[in-house]
Amino acid sequence: MNSLLILCAAGTASLYAIGSLHIKRGLNAGASLRRTVATTNIAMALWSLPLFFVARGDFELFSWLTAMLAGLTLFLGRILSVKALEVGDLSIVGPLLGIKTLLVAIFSFATGQAEMHTWLWVAAISATLGVVLIQRGPKKLSFNRRRAAIYAAGASVLFAACDILVVEARAQLGIGWLSPTLFITLALLVPFLGKIPPAATAARKPMYLGSLIMGFQTTFIILLIGLTGQAVMINIIYASRAIWTVVIDRFYGRGEDVSAFFIWRLLGASLLVFSIILVVFLR
Repeated sequence: MNSLLILCAAGTASLYAIGSLHIKRGLNAGASLRRTVATTNIAMALWSLPLFFVARGDFELFSWLTAMLAGLTLFLGRILSVKALEVGDLSIVGPLLGIKTLLVAIFSFATGQAEMHTWLWVAAISATLGVVLIQRGPKKLSFNRRRAAIYAAGASVLFAACDILVVEARAQLGIGWLSPTLFITLALLVPFLGKIPPAATAARKPMYLGSLIMGFQTTFIILLIGLTGQAVMINIIYASRAIWTVVIDRFYGRGEDVSAFFIWRLLGASLLVFSIILVVFLR
């Protein structure tokens, strides 16, 4: 994996944390889950449209349906991830989505997309152990943390499945067919959310800003996976979003409310960074 790809994946991870912070603020200010998911999905679709003119392969029906299925899994995953943000701290939910790192590794091995060397297993398991430490928090909010963990775990399974489907479809379609198909599918599924209430005035700015940032970073990470086919490697670098979300939540999010558990959550996030070091320097 070259330095530019590493830098792009790490930069996308920081954008994830910033976008999530604004979406959390929008939810706290009165934006509904449906409005937030719909806005983010439409933003993703719009960001992906220019890729239609880049590196299009042959239009093959089975691969096209695979791209649509990837869009469906991402659509469902976005619902669960926003629900997790609605009930849990950013510094818990963001890192918990790091479970995706291990799942992508397992799915890649199961589908024959990647050969599972020892260093890769160690990195993926280290990331997962970090996720466990990140769940520290006050007992009175343990129910919310468990709910957030369940939603985040479900989202991780769906996001991992999406990445594997992207790798399966990329060779035939090329990113020019693949990415717009995936993200337009997301936008076309918005009506299935049901009636979408308008966002409160105070919620609109953070919700729209968060949606734009999340839309960009999601389409960009799919672009990286689609261009390279290295879903496992990119996801381990992308797992650095764990440490970003912990730090941003402490200093720009809930602040003192999460300060008592900052060290534990930072330690957990550091295990994710350790997994990145394994991938980059010890492979």
